Amino acid sequence: MLDSVIMVRLNFPRTSKHARNRQPVRTVVVDDHVFMRELIGARLARENSRFKVLAEVGDAAAAVAACRRFSPDLLILDINLPDQSGIDAVAELKRVSPETSILLCTAYATDDRIADAMKSGAEGFVEKTNTWDEFINAVNSVSGGERYFRSSSPKLRPATEATGQRAPKETKPQLSEREREVLSLIAEGCTSKEIAGKLFISPQTVETHRSNLMTKLKVRNMAGMVVYAVRLGLVKLPAD
Repeated sequence: MLDSVIMVRLNFPRTSKHARNRQPVRTVVVDDHVFMRELIGARLARENSRFKVLAEVGDAAAAVAACRRFSPDLLILDINLPDQSGIDAVAELKRVSPETSILLCTAYATDDRIADAMKSGAEGFVEKTNTWDEFINAVNSVSGGERYFRSSSPKLRPATEATGQRAPKETKPQLSEREREVLSLIAEGCTSKEIAGKLFISPQTVETHRSNLMTKLKVRNMAGMVVYAVRLGLVKLPAD
């Protein structure tokens, strides 16, 4: 079992054609939620033309098809997919596109999951609840030919105990009805001003709710808040 706090960065230089030629990193984003796919794609597009998003898909089968079609430089691969675990899909993805670097990501890290990610053949692992700077750091490292595995969660619970019993389910944070309403509207992509108009409250009150939600969900940015809320079943985002 890994230590309860894992902060590992493995840097093994590899040949990187796009790095040598200073070409945009040809990227495919795989996440079952449209919200997260578009969020990651839009964020990469802001990186001064350093990334070119070729496709945004929602499951492992579509990821394999995209790799077969594009042979991308980088695949950002969510672990929780509707048809197959991203970790389990790595072998097939590498068979189809062996030169593609794979960055696994998840909003829910456990010791076992990180260990499996490190053994899967992927070049990296990062938590989606990290800051954007940390996420982009992982993307830059993996796309630049390095291996990057990092988790800084204060407590990581293994998926199973030594006895073979499943770990207890994570307790859902206690949210007020108003906080749930605000969270649902955030997940829909509404701004503070739009939320204020819909709920007949002031924008300042919305910002207070946002701050309280981030504290209760123990995340550091809005994307992490929404991802964590989806993971806990507090809200549901539409999938393709």
